[in-house]
Amino acid sequence: GQQAVNASDFAIAQFRFLETLLLIHGRWNFMRMSKSCLFFFYKNAALIGTMMVFSERCLHSGTPLYDPWVISVFNFVGGSMPIVLMACFDRDLPRDYVMRNPEVYECGPKNEFLSFRMTLRTVFMTIIHTLVVYHFAAPALWLGGGVTPAFKGLMANWGRDVPGDGEGGDLQVFGTTIYSQLIYIVTFKALYETRSVIHGEFPTFTCRRGKGEGWWNRIGYTYVGVTWFSILFYMFFLYTYQLIGRDGPQSGTFFPMVFVTEHVMNMRSITWMISILAPTMACIFDITGKVFSNMFYPTKTQIHAEIAASGNWKK
Repeated sequence: GQQAVNASDFAIAQFRFLETLLLIHGRWNFMRMSKSCLFFFYKNAALIGTMMVFSERCLHSGTPLYDPWVISVFNFVGGSMPIVLMACFDRDLPRDYVMRNPEVYECGPKNEFLSFRMTLRTVFMTIIHTLVVYHFAAPALWLGGGVTPAFKGLMANWGRDVPGDGEGGDLQVFGTTIYSQLIYIVTFKALYETRSVIHGEFPTFTCRRGKGEGWWNRIGYTYVGVTWFSILFYMFFLYTYQLIGRDGPQSGTFFPMVFVTEHVMNMRSITWMISILAPTMACIFDITGKVFSNMFYPTKTQIHAEIAASGNWKK
């Protein structure tokens, strides 16, 4: 028996552990992996989709919409960590409910989480979000909205002969503003796609021993992912990138970003107006589709999730 255990890939001490391994952890793992695969396809396709839409504007000349260093953040932390944390901790059904209703396991063999319906819905929402991000931001920027800052020019009422100082009208500012909307939308989508939000406990750590669980079990991973590891890190990167281009090594690689972040985030009110409207509209389309699907064409998992949320199964 010991030799068989040493030669095997997986070993279970007692056969009764197999029930929990399959019904609980196996089902959760398949759900998380399926959701993360579709999500990574969605975010990368949305990024490339905005560049494809922009290519028509630049007459398919190959002009890049985004700065190459800014794009690298999308798959590093900015648009990935919320999905990674969701893929690690998400739970669609409580443990006790699954043990009382083992029939929910059949959604795995029937490929409910990676069905053609779910794939088609992801493709459709990718197209919708791509068009919303670009067409809600680009016209407001190229129709004169990006050539006058918030507190100078026309808004300062200096006169009709002083339309502004021209800040914020270049391609770097244009692309960075649209790219910011992608970061916001991917982060928000990861938040409301998560079935189990981890709130954590405060304070995260104490100076006393024996006070409950350790700090790694008290962290609100969901909010850490959508704030520190996504939006706030993205803001930190933009300002750091600007400083490196201005005060760092004398290399032309970082020069195009000099003062771009300051113009995008500090000087133009239209950036923040777009940052409110574009993600809101994208989320409205997505949530409306989810509500319609759950009300009229619910999956078996969705039906069980509503029963579990009602709490009647505990009686």
